[in-house]
Amino acid sequence: MSNEENGHHEEKHRHGHGHEGGKRADEYYTITKRNLWLVAGGALSALAAIGIGKASQKIRPGVVGAVKEGYAFKEWVAGKCERAKEDVEDIVEEAKHAYHKDLEATVEAVKKEKEILKKVEEAVEKKTTKRKAKKEA
Repeated sequence: MSNEENGHHEEKHRHGHGHEGGKRADEYYTITKRNLWLVAGGALSALAAIGIGKASQKIRPGVVGAVKEGYAFKEWVAGKCERAKEDVEDIVEEAKHAYHKDLEATVEAVKKEKEILKKVEEAVEKKTTKRKAKKEA
């Protein structure tokens, strides 16, 4: 193939003419709704950036005020959370104290029950021994 023929063949291939597997030029650029939304969003963003630059001096005090109120709210919430945390810690400590107190009471009760059972056992042994002695006599 000569250079001229080769150039003509490449031109046909590049534009999609004369080649069965090639794409047509209108197939290369497909516009979808998503692409339109992206272009519109980009344009609006660019306009907003230009507008904010010009209007920033006008809206700055309002934005500063809004951020200040947001910061004040954050501080208020943090204070409430800290107080709630302290209350929960106090409740947990009180519960631990009550638990240990109950545990001590339980230990004392078990000791007393053991003493009573030992006394009952001794009394039963005495009676049993007396009965055996009466039967043998």
